[in-house]
Amino acid sequence: MRISPSTANYYISLLLVGLLGSSIVFSMTPKEVALVSEVVVPIVSDGKTIGSVKLKAGSLVTVISVHGDEVMISRGGGEPFKVAKEVIQEGVLDGFPRNASAPAAKPTTPSASPASSTPTPAVRTSVGPLAVQARPGMLRVDLSWEPQGEGTRYEVRRASSALGPWTTLTNPTPEFRRFTDFIGKSGKKYFYQVKANKPGKSGKSGAPLLDWSEALDATTLPFNREKLMNDEQEAAVRFYVDEAHPVSGLSPEGTPGWKPAITAIGASGMGIENIIVGVERGFIPRQEGLDLILRQLRFLDTKAEKQKGAFGHWMEGESGTILPFMGPGTAVDLVETAFLIEGVILAREYFKGDTPQEKELREIANRLSAGVQWDQFMARAEKDPSNPKKITWVHETNAPVMIWHWHPVDGFSDVPVRGFNEALMCYLLGIGSETHPINPQSYYEGWKDPQHDLGKSREDFGIKHSLGRGIGWPLFFAHYTFIGYDPKQLTYNGKTYFDHFVDACRIQHLYAKSRANEFKGFDTLWGQAASLYPKGYRPNQPGAEDDGTIATTAALSSMPYLPEAVIPCMESMYLNYGDKLWGAYGFYNAINPTESWVGQKYIGIELGPIAPMIENYRSGLFWKLFMQSPEAQRAAKRIAETKPAKQ
Repeated sequence: MRISPSTANYYISLLLVGLLGSSIVFSMTPKEVALVSEVVVPIVSDGKTIGSVKLKAGSLVTVISVHGDEVMISRGGGEPFKVAKEVIQEGVLDGFPRNASAPAAKPTTPSASPASSTPTPAVRTSVGPLAVQARPGMLRVDLSWEPQGEGTRYEVRRASSALGPWTTLTNPTPEFRRFTDFIGKSGKKYFYQVKANKPGKSGKSGAPLLDWSEALDATTLPFNREKLMNDEQEAAVRFYVDEAHPVSGLSPEGTPGWKPAITAIGASGMGIENIIVGVERGFIPRQEGLDLILRQLRFLDTKAEKQKGAFGHWMEGESGTILPFMGPGTAVDLVETAFLIEGVILAREYFKGDTPQEKELREIANRLSAGVQWDQFMARAEKDPSNPKKITWVHETNAPVMIWHWHPVDGFSDVPVRGFNEALMCYLLGIGSETHPINPQSYYEGWKDPQHDLGKSREDFGIKHSLGRGIGWPLFFAHYTFIGYDPKQLTYNGKTYFDHFVDACRIQHLYAKSRANEFKGFDTLWGQAASLYPKGYRPNQPGAEDDGTIATTAALSSMPYLPEAVIPCMESMYLNYGDKLWGAYGFYNAINPTESWVGQKYIGIELGPIAPMIENYRSGLFWKLFMQSPEAQRAAKRIAETKPAKQ
């Protein structure tokens, strides 16, 4: 068993306490055992307990030392903490000397620093065309290799010795150029090989393309709370780099399961934001991030199909043609366009250098932002005289309501953009536009429905709330627009949007706990949003139709609002469910422990907010960047200067 530097330092502190104090503290070689009952581990930040994470019965822990009725243990080689000896299986403590009392465990602090101070072990690379890399990870090993062309499928096998015997591992994402072997223990050394196969029929592997690579070994690292946040950000960033379309550089709708040619406009805006996280945190070189974003912007500027400056929901990644998306078909999608422009603006504000490339990026970003004709998507409702229940939307530049879709033949869809939902960015960018501004009054008469406003006041779990309807709404409403726009800069019903979002997260957290007896995992997991679920895909939210599905994006992207509940949830996802829930690009889309089901896919617009919103928690980067933009400043000023027509 390999001991982490933090644990080694702890042994030294125990020895010093013994030598300098009134008694000697004994410790022996650590011993790995399974818990016989649940243990609650506190999370301490700046000397204060901000939350906790539960380790379930059966979880493997390491016994470090025994002190009377208390035992010092660690999880995954991380920082030690005290538990009662009753949670350890009887008999396994024999041979550990006892001491009268246990010293206080060293507190652990989730850090906002880019990376842990512990040196990262060297990454090993195999010889050959695959150039496989083996990278030690926390309780896991990460493998990557050079891709061998579209459709290639990869196999991974593992052994305890370079000579075998080998076991082929289950790979839920054989199309990826990455694989994570989640072991769940630290100090475990394994050897790995990768094989490439030609595409077969019905998504299966065909004949071998490249035989098994040279064997590489890697050893799993201890769990570290500080590093988990970093690891999730980096893994998500890799999705938008690795899976970028080879021509346009735009982000996929999702993978696996979607055609590689399909790129998604809203997800591409979030992809830009993830690339910025990658540059800021040092996950990718600045030049690599700049090159990829510039490739995307050039394509959007010169080749992508647009109508009135807006883009379709889906786009063919090589030709730039709008692809049919569900009901709206090939209509342009104003909401997805808004999420794209949000990312474009953030890139322009981030890359402020004087190099020709950064100047070009800013010039294209200005064209794309200025080119959206927001005022051409404003409309008024007209009733059909022959059918009073039927409403037709007619364009009127000064009308109060935005319409979600427009097609050059079919005209407007029957989907107005009204709150409260994820789409506020449309109104903010429209109001803040320099070239095609909309009437600021639309914020009060379009976004805020004059009849229903943005919600009804009610109280749940002792929390009074008024934004949205019902006990709770899908949490992505609090993410997409607010990756960039600072929710503390807008108010509704006497509270900032930020405070409303804190309430929404608290309610979802308490709601999950209230149903922990019905749904497995709800004692430590929480958060509902649009996601996969065992029967398909839908926007999940608290209420009667809840089936126990947790969307990983829901809590993780809410990090700025309720970190004391998000951090324990994230740790539980990793420590208790990581062997099924953690994949090549971090946490998969969704999990339903009650049904023993995991949605082992990544969806661009749902993975998209996680790394940027964690960054807003750690540094406030995107809120600072977006709020300094001319678009945001004009929007804020015009809204502040406009009063509702109906008081």
